[in-house]
Amino acid sequence: MGAHHLHWSHGQATVLTTAAMLAECCFTLPSGSFSPFARAPWFGSLNDPKISGHLRELGGDFACLPFGIGREAADPPPDWAPLLTQKGEGPIHGPAADEDWQILAASASAITLGLHYPEHSPVLRVERTVATHPGEPRLDCELRIFARSKAAISVGLHPILRLPNRPGRLHITANFDFGLTHPGYRGHEFMSLDQVRNRHGLVDLSHVPLVPQTDINAQLCGMRGPLRAIYLDEGAGLEIDWDRSLLPSLQIWHTDGGKSDAPWHNAYRGIGLEPIASAFDLDTTVSCAPNPITQRGVATAIQLDPATPVTIWHSFRAFTA
Repeated sequence: MGAHHLHWSHGQATVLTTAAMLAECCFTLPSGSFSPFARAPWFGSLNDPKISGHLRELGGDFACLPFGIGREAADPPPDWAPLLTQKGEGPIHGPAADEDWQILAASASAITLGLHYPEHSPVLRVERTVATHPGEPRLDCELRIFARSKAAISVGLHPILRLPNRPGRLHITANFDFGLTHPGYRGHEFMSLDQVRNRHGLVDLSHVPLVPQTDINAQLCGMRGPLRAIYLDEGAGLEIDWDRSLLPSLQIWHTDGGKSDAPWHNAYRGIGLEPIASAFDLDTTVSCAPNPITQRGVATAIQLDPATPVTIWHSFRAFTA
């Protein structure tokens, strides 16, 4: 694993070669320093190759191609059940989130990394740029996907913000067409973040962390604008913006010490706010086929073509709240 440090007028950041991960970022605001991204307590201490690269260094933001490989869903709703019979293969969130990328260009203000995909993949290679934005507390990112063959594939970005210690003190706002909880949570539909149903009843995903401590996975379909997350006790927030013409949904992955196996050991706290063209983190074959989300007009995959690389931008902008 290599690390490259970015510095600019309004902050500093660290990008790793492992998963081309934006591991850390500290923005400089008029109110002081602001570090919104989550960081695993085991950061930098794991060398086990059996653990996916992004999990070994789990930090602030990385790219996923394909997005997820599927997982079992206990007692899924009828409209999802026929789709959940196949278990995916390969590393979680694809080679992009697992392997070490090559640094193609780097300076104090930007870094570009590249990764070649296996020969059996319709993806030929990917490139990722993380760049500072002069004069603003902002980072601009770009993912370029070069195809080996025509195909559909799920894709996503994976920002993870830290959870404050006090319940409900991170306020999340988003405009979307409709929301669904993961089929493993019975796939309940919701229209507002403060009325999301999980196994135990209604929860308010607009104010986290939740009480009692819980894990929940939900997808906001048909996003109509950027997402904003405000740390109420710090007077600072982060706006996540991206190309919604390619990634029309956003997955919320709220985990608050709920994972017990390695490397989690009930110690990880964070909320993934993940722009996606995918059906949750299900296998890409589910996302590329007709499913209950595409049937409502929201794409869950992108189309690859060797003649035209796909370019996906996203940005992070810190602000005083």
